Amino acid sequence: MPGPRKRIAFSQLVGWAEGRMPEEEARAFEEQVADADAATLADIDWLRKFVRSTEGDVLESPPPEVRNALIARFEAHAEGRPTPGLLKRLVATLTFDGGLRPAVGVRSAGAHGARRQLVYSADVLDVVLNFLPRARDKKFDLNGQVLAQEDDVELGSFSVQLLRSAAELAITATDGLGSFAIESIPPGVYELILSTDRLEVSITPVELNV
Repeated sequence: MPGPRKRIAFSQLVGWAEGRMPEEEARAFEEQVADADAATLADIDWLRKFVRSTEGDVLESPPPEVRNALIARFEAHAEGRPTPGLLKRLVATLTFDGGLRPAVGVRSAGAHGARRQLVYSADVLDVVLNFLPRARDKKFDLNGQVLAQEDDVELGSFSVQLLRSAAELAITATDGLGSFAIESIPPGVYELILSTDRLEVSITPVELNV
């Protein structure tokens, strides 16, 4: 009678999925994957989609401490698997546009080569986005900050995802002050999602043009 399927830690899956394991170690790890449980297989599927979506787009990796924090947060989430109905989903609305005129999304962020600031609001928080066009490669750097409207919002608890066509292009996390940064973003139309285990805030469309 076959034994129970095994759960593999997400931190181990990351190195394997990204092809960073030595060949011999990778072969041994694949034998473990063959006996993995359903939750591990779901993690593997998500990682493979992420790796495929980022091929051809080179974004700077987050600092090791941010990467480790994100892995730990994902593992904690995977263990708990919170009930979907308890997750509060919000769509942020634009309340301030530092460009020439108000806009629905972030349009022509690189106009005149100047920094552009936008502020979005979503019930319990505000999100400030600062876009800076890079003359050397015609890409953009984003510096953002989450500002809480209520005391129970933990500023350092947010994961920040940058999506393009529903595929994740970059991920980072807020620090204790609610600040975050994503560098070297190619021109395009994006969705920015800020989330905790209880709250998900969507900002869309975010359109970056040279």
